[in-house]
Amino acid sequence: MALWGFRWLKFFVNPYAKDDFEHISESERRLYILGRLETAEFSEWSWVIVVAGVGFFTDAYSIFAINMVIPMLGIIYYGGDMPRSYETALSVVTLGGSIIGQIGFGLAADIWGRRKMYGLELIITIGATLGVVMSSPGVEGSMSIIVWLLVWRFVLGIGIGADYPLSAVICSEFAPTRLRGRMMTAVFMCQPLGQLAATLVALIATVSQRKGIPAGSMPDECNAQCLKTMDSIWRWIIGVGVIPAVLALWFRLTIIESPRYTADVGRDTQKAASELKRYLLLRAQSPPGPASSSSIDIATSNHGAASLRRSGSGAASVVGPEDVPTTDSNGRTLGGTDMDADVHEQRTRPLSGAYSNDGQSQRSFVHSNYEASILGETNHHVDPDNSAEGESPPIPSWSEFKQYFWHNGNLRTLIATSFCWMALDLPFYGLGMSSPHIISTIWYGKNIPKLSIYDLVIHDVWQSLVVVSLGAIVGCLITLCTIDRLGRRNIQMNGFFWLFILFVVIGGSFNHLYENGGSAAVIVLYILCQIFFNFGPNTTTYIMPAELFPTRYRGLCHGISAAFGKLGSVIAQLFLTYVDYGHGVNHNVIQKWLPYSLLIFSVFMLLGLIVTWKWIPGQEHGVEGNNKTLEEWEVGRNTPNGFAQTRLARIVEKIWKVIAKAADSAYLLLDKLAGGDVAELREQAKREEQEMTEVVEEREGVEQPTTCTEPTKPTFNWRVRS
Repeated sequence: MALWGFRWLKFFVNPYAKDDFEHISESERRLYILGRLETAEFSEWSWVIVVAGVGFFTDAYSIFAINMVIPMLGIIYYGGDMPRSYETALSVVTLGGSIIGQIGFGLAADIWGRRKMYGLELIITIGATLGVVMSSPGVEGSMSIIVWLLVWRFVLGIGIGADYPLSAVICSEFAPTRLRGRMMTAVFMCQPLGQLAATLVALIATVSQRKGIPAGSMPDECNAQCLKTMDSIWRWIIGVGVIPAVLALWFRLTIIESPRYTADVGRDTQKAASELKRYLLLRAQSPPGPASSSSIDIATSNHGAASLRRSGSGAASVVGPEDVPTTDSNGRTLGGTDMDADVHEQRTRPLSGAYSNDGQSQRSFVHSNYEASILGETNHHVDPDNSAEGESPPIPSWSEFKQYFWHNGNLRTLIATSFCWMALDLPFYGLGMSSPHIISTIWYGKNIPKLSIYDLVIHDVWQSLVVVSLGAIVGCLITLCTIDRLGRRNIQMNGFFWLFILFVVIGGSFNHLYENGGSAAVIVLYILCQIFFNFGPNTTTYIMPAELFPTRYRGLCHGISAAFGKLGSVIAQLFLTYVDYGHGVNHNVIQKWLPYSLLIFSVFMLLGLIVTWKWIPGQEHGVEGNNKTLEEWEVGRNTPNGFAQTRLARIVEKIWKVIAKAADSAYLLLDKLAGGDVAELREQAKREEQEMTEVVEEREGVEQPTTCTEPTKPTFNWRVRS
């Protein structure tokens, strides 16, 4: 068997052949695509976790490594402590770049495809990381080190943010339904692992260069040799993050396009099926049938049907070209095994049922007919009213986007995923759960010792390992084991509930424990917070946006949800840095403002719990208790649901129309001042539309008064075809 890299090199250099599925019907191709993904074996789906997880590992490493580096930067360039405004700026610009990367690359992945974006964000991350490493104040302070750091951290944030929607969407679209929750949890688990790696690298780099740090040297007493050593250490800590990114880059650049995207958005099931057939590692091939000497060899597992029968994944067996009867004009079989016409009809229908307009009938159809008809276990016939043979999902356009989100009510789901992510990141990043200053305060209480440079770095690493990494990894492991049993929604509600309780307990008892040497109790409570962050909304807010939305909008919706999370963290950090606490309390007096901030953020935990309960779809399993497929999830809410007719929705729509009209008027005014001709082109379009209407009326012999009508707005297909 060829090495993966060389397999992918061949596919990347040479165009993908599409001949194998040329004579196969549209619906049969779709059945093959879904069936092949659903029956993938360990050797075929495990690489998705590696490719997506390594990039996410790099992102987490880059984000959290700065917490280890900031104390060193303060010693080297600022005589002991970095100014609080600079420290906040480094975090804010990184998160601000993440917002741009999440929305921009999420939208781009839906327009141009996942493959064209995947790898590009890793190149940005690698380049920006090297830029951070090479940042310098110049000779005798001729440049500003903080400006260079801010610029490169902003670019780094774009690459980090772009990886959120891309890794999540690609993992969900390649994953078998029975494993999708665990696979995405494994990818997300690379975040605490990346954070753990950052602390361990800091420990190794510091210990290995210990001789360059004078014994007992305090942060404000670092001599020339000490400064040189510390400068080398922080650059090593940041630079090591490039290594896993470079290793993952090859595999990301040579990945095929998501078959679901190629089929549903690209409208090319022939290409999607051929790429998938060649890309996945071939398994033991079934012996050809008596009439299949010229048929194409498709890898088919004997246990595929049984495993899908257990999972109820919606594509119960691999349907390959050799399984599909193709006939000539005289009705003679050209290739493939014989198939009963009744069963053949049943096998070509089920996929289309997922896109029926009646949400309730779609669900009942998928659960009752899909599995049985694919497996050929029954002769249950499909109701033609519920599906149309060969029907594909809608073409993405602005009008269809508005129909799906506004009139069908799925905007509520997007609002819920976005708000829950923002409610989570307010305390997660805003309170700096991994900030060395906060961790030292809860670790030592009021008796914080004055440590030498070497001891300061070692203590920061040790405290981060115990307080942050331990709880985060344990929480992810619990989620990995329980996500399919408990469900995403239940885990998220459970996490929000316990975080609400813990924030109230810590906020109410912190002052007493701080004054009376109860730091051990605070440490335990903080570890529990990390556990329920990750056995809760920190993991599920990453997973659910990649499952709840259709393929044509999945990248954008995940990007919007993630961007709201980073927006919440930016707001929290700015608030905690610049708010006037009064009574001489500023950000340095952590023991004064931390408990009150926790009490405030406990309110957002409660709101996250309520929004999850009210607006996140709760039916995660089918009638037989099996996980829903992406095709079942993308149906959305039952229609009609009257969301667009509610009073609040009508008010929002009117406000939106007023804003859009004002923006359009401003645009026309600016275009006129710039010498443009947009207004004239619009008037010309109106006249042409009017003339066309008059011609049609004359031909039909209909006499109607001539009126100036609005031209029909063209439907914008937001996928740019290459």
